Amino acid sequence: MNFGWINAVNAALVLLLLLISVVGQKRSGLPAIKSRHIVWNVLEQSGRYACMALMVLPLLPRLEFGFASAANMVAWLVLSPLLLLVYAVLWTRRKSKTVLFGLALVPAVLFLCCAVLLRHPALAVFAVLFGVSHFAITAENTLGTR
Repeated sequence: MNFGWINAVNAALVLLLLLISVVGQKRSGLPAIKSRHIVWNVLEQSGRYACMALMVLPLLPRLEFGFASAANMVAWLVLSPLLLLVYAVLWTRRKSKTVLFGLALVPAVLFLCCAVLLRHPALAVFAVLFGVSHFAITAENTLGTR
């Protein structure tokens, strides 16, 4: 297992994402959202933690990730902080339905962008799993589709 500068930057991205989420959640006073369907909760948490782990550690044997080109690296260096900034700004806004869905989707988009730009198929699978399940739980709580 190689731990290089990409892993270190991704570790910082994950830590910032968690910090923004924790601080935003505490300041907003919003309750944590959960589904009444245990399967959605399990899929969401599995996807979330797998994404965070795969962003940092090459956990699968013979799976190395990296950029196909310098343009991909530049896109990653620009998009990752930009998505974190969008996520932080969304936490400062009044919690309309649009903002709540944005808060649900931005982390999944961050994970998916990293997966595509780093050519990391396992991360892509878990990013989609996390995104779909987190969106469904947000819809259930926000739109009352229980």
